[in-house]
Amino acid sequence: MSFMPEYDVIICGAGPAGLATGISTLFHNKKAKVLILESREEVGEEKCGEGLAEEWFKHMKKFGKYLRSNLKPKCFENEMFGVIFILPNGERIVAREKKSNGWLLNKDYFLKTLAAIFKKMGGQLELGVNAVGPVMKNDIAYGVETHLGNLIRGKCVIDATGLTQSIWRKALKIKEPIDRNDIEICFQYKVEDCKIENPDLIQIYFGNIIAPGGYGWVFPKGKNRVNVGIGCQASRVKNVLPYQERFWKILDLGGRIVSKKGGTVATFDLPENFVWSNLACVGASARFTNPIHGGGTGPGLFGGYILGKHLANAIKKKESIEETLKKYQDEIKETRGKRHEYHYKAKNLLQSLNDDEMETIFSSMTPDEWLRSMNFTKREAFRIIGRISKKNLRLGLKLTKYLGLS
Repeated sequence: MSFMPEYDVIICGAGPAGLATGISTLFHNKKAKVLILESREEVGEEKCGEGLAEEWFKHMKKFGKYLRSNLKPKCFENEMFGVIFILPNGERIVAREKKSNGWLLNKDYFLKTLAAIFKKMGGQLELGVNAVGPVMKNDIAYGVETHLGNLIRGKCVIDATGLTQSIWRKALKIKEPIDRNDIEICFQYKVEDCKIENPDLIQIYFGNIIAPGGYGWVFPKGKNRVNVGIGCQASRVKNVLPYQERFWKILDLGGRIVSKKGGTVATFDLPENFVWSNLACVGASARFTNPIHGGGTGPGLFGGYILGKHLANAIKKKESIEETLKKYQDEIKETRGKRHEYHYKAKNLLQSLNDDEMETIFSSMTPDEWLRSMNFTKREAFRIIGRISKKNLRLGLKLTKYLGLS
């Protein structure tokens, strides 16, 4: 491998956010010199996070249209039309939409396609190269050091390493451990030749016996193929595997398990700062992952789009990288900040509920309201809390407090 004397942008991590940042930078400035370093030997399959809502392409405007038009049909394994919520008492609430609201991805092919788009646009992608840390001087990251001993210079360094924030934490000398209350430990089986009802609906299982501080899922990936997984709050569960094995037995789907994988998911509030000097975080590194359901692909793509747009403009106009990254942070907070905060409060609320309280909340809402629950206005939230309060006043007051509606 060979490296340029200096890059405009060095991105550490080739997940959805890192690749989207690289593609967006080149989409908005074809002359930009962009390098992505990926520690794995190939870009591809992640442990979970295969859902992607259609709305994310709309949020990214012209870039979203470009990206969508270059993603082949094979990237999208199955269209989704809603959700089946299964409560702790076994009750099933079917929330179906008339039109598709998104897809379950072939995540391996999806990421490989993004990598191919990036390289076709003139970006440089180096696999099997681990950026062990930034090279700092006077609080400025003027490059990264690799595990091979290379010093690669760049005007801007982007941490897209995920939950670990390996570049960001070393640059800012952060030593305290990551809060396990805001981490979900996950495990997933890929299953073939199984029986599955409603193959166009995601199934979500709630309950502290099923998944303490989290949920179980069944994602239909096509005819007789599903992903079955579980996520539990890391502060409550040290080993998620027994929960996954029990969940699998309860489902009784039949079929054969073709792969088993585990991992961790960030469910944090949006941090006060995710940029510093000429260093920025994006995707899960910046805690963009949706705190309620742990979905990170859409927020990662959107964050990469915003970051790349600002970087491209700064490179073109030779503007200050530090000021440009502040604009990126401001735009993310302006467009996603309040909604992310609401999702984080809702996540903390759900994790505080016992099973009876959870069943009371679900029974007080219509299926259509559950589909729209992550985008409620205050008026809608108050109306539903009013219904809940009639059944359980203490729970109604608890909801008002947790969601900051008092």
